[in-house]
Amino acid sequence: MQPELQDRLRCEINETLCQHDNKLCFESLNEMAYMKQVIAETLRKYPILPHLARQALHDYVVPGHPKYVIPAGTLVTIPVVGIHYDPEIYPDPERFDPERFTPELVKARNKVEWLPFGDGPRKCIGFRFGHMEIRVALTFLLQKYRFSLSAQTVEPVEVSKSFSVIPRNGIFLKVERI
Repeated sequence: MQPELQDRLRCEINETLCQHDNKLCFESLNEMAYMKQVIAETLRKYPILPHLARQALHDYVVPGHPKYVIPAGTLVTIPVVGIHYDPEIYPDPERFDPERFTPELVKARNKVEWLPFGDGPRKCIGFRFGHMEIRVALTFLLQKYRFSLSAQTVEPVEVSKSFSVIPRNGIFLKVERI
């Protein structure tokens, strides 16, 4: 559960709220850069859906391969987990590393290499709301509690990546009031 990561987040939360008269607002949440990185890395490792299904609206010629054409109407499956765990995009993909999502590294990557909410016209409409909701929840929880894995949790945590990304044996937490 990386206690040092929780401590760093907690410090960012406290410092940011202090700059905003201890008010949790849109502006204060948006200034929590490290929190955004932690959320992005969490969604990279554990996207809501392991794949996306799309239908080609028109014939599509695969760039660099003019003989390969995806005909209009073809159902295309986008392997989100495959992209998110590609070591050429995310070195050592099994490791949890929020530093992958610094503004510089995000700009250097193609935007379709991170797809927890999809992309384009069919991108999840709850994307912004979901992000804000996660930030609010993390702020309230990390201000008051420290989290660690309970002895009941089987390690390493195995995740089913078939229809939805869920832990096979559950995750049990030990919650300690700060």
